[in-house]
Amino acid sequence: MHLSRDFPYLITIFTLVFSTHYSRSGAAINTVEEFLDTLINSSRYDRRIRPFFDQRRACNVTMTIHINTISAINEVNMDYNTDLIFRQSWYDPRLNYSGTDWAAKSPEITLHYSLIDRIWVPDSFFRNAKEGKRSDITVPNRLIRVHRDGKVLYSQRLLLKLDCQMKLQKFPLDNQTCVVNIGSYGFATTDLAFFWDQASNISAIRVNEDLEMPDFVLSNHEAKYCNRTTATGSFTCLLVVLHLKRLFGYYLVQVYIPSMLIVILSFVSFWIDHKSVPARISVGLLTVLTVTTQSSGIRSQLPRVSYIKAIDVWMSACLVFVFAGLLEYALVNVIARKGELRQQIFMKRNPDRPPKVTLIQKLQNGSSFAAERVIGNRLAQVHFYKKDGGHQSNAETMETLVHKTSNAERKLSGNTTNTHVHYSSMSNTNAPSQPTPQVVVSQPAQLAIAAKPVRDSAQFVDLISAVLFPVAFIVFNIIYWMVYLNMHVEYILK
Repeated sequence: MHLSRDFPYLITIFTLVFSTHYSRSGAAINTVEEFLDTLINSSRYDRRIRPFFDQRRACNVTMTIHINTISAINEVNMDYNTDLIFRQSWYDPRLNYSGTDWAAKSPEITLHYSLIDRIWVPDSFFRNAKEGKRSDITVPNRLIRVHRDGKVLYSQRLLLKLDCQMKLQKFPLDNQTCVVNIGSYGFATTDLAFFWDQASNISAIRVNEDLEMPDFVLSNHEAKYCNRTTATGSFTCLLVVLHLKRLFGYYLVQVYIPSMLIVILSFVSFWIDHKSVPARISVGLLTVLTVTTQSSGIRSQLPRVSYIKAIDVWMSACLVFVFAGLLEYALVNVIARKGELRQQIFMKRNPDRPPKVTLIQKLQNGSSFAAERVIGNRLAQVHFYKKDGGHQSNAETMETLVHKTSNAERKLSGNTTNTHVHYSSMSNTNAPSQPTPQVVVSQPAQLAIAAKPVRDSAQFVDLISAVLFPVAFIVFNIIYWMVYLNMHVEYILK
């Protein structure tokens, strides 16, 4: 009795509850928030399961990359920094809302970045990344867009430090090849496949038109495919190949030209008298120390590789040239001291024999006198003139030059009379009563034939070095630039 009496009340309560729920469901379709909650509701969408899992086929993900900057290319650590926008697209049938009223209202919906944790995304990662982070200025730079056919676009801005295995055999005349390696961490090729987005004949790799680097220029870039097989399976991956050409101007101005001038400066010492010991030693030591310091500074900026680099060959050659110049002076010094010792022994054994001819005298017109003299290791010619100004003219100060002829002169002249050329020292004051310089020469004809300048062995070595060293350095430059400008270093992508 009581049940039949309360039955109408139960029917009324059930009707009210059902109508209230229905009205709320209808209201949910009219707002974006409720529509999204319905679309990605955990009761009907499980983000732990990849798309097409029930169909037993792989989910295809297409990718594009926009490179904003490339910076901090470091030869020591062999890495570089890049700022890029990484975009991924895939189809998820569970997010297809083309059969609803919202398909006409909004063909695509841009979600808040916090909703990325509620949908499935590929487990893509950068294989050669050393460090990386997302840009969060001023908000997390992430974009999620869902199309009505279930296509999902996921874009994010990344700041990465990527590894770049460089080949430095031609440094600093080298070109480098760096890569961006993208792969799947957990899904094998049967579950997930990566492809470059080549739609509308637009390159999947886009580079900022204003991209500039201090040491390199981006000459070319390529999009390639690769697969990696590990102990856990075969995984898909994509490659961005960046071809970088090093700018040589900095090293030309800061390394090559200064070191070349230092080597040329060391060659100047060959023209300095070997008796000027402080000058020769200073030039030699300074050039050696300068090249050594410059070479050490360059090596500190490069990795400790086992092979020889082009800059190593150059700096080593410069060091060899300047060090050889210093050793050349040591050889010249030894030869000069031995020559002086032999001369002293010869003079002691032959006290009546005069030394070798070191002065040549000639008479010209009876009014001027020319003297050729070996000064250091160079032949200098000094002219002395007698002024014809009468008794009131000033006379130049003259040196007294005394020359003894050698045995060869005496044999040519036929007598043993020593030849003397006297110039009286005269002041620059008016002295009309003073006698004019007198020249007394015996057998001038034979003297002009017999007297010749003599160079010792040390001076001869300096003369040969002054020619041989520059020629050898020029030959080295020709070979160096021809070899390294035409050398090709092959880079194998791994």
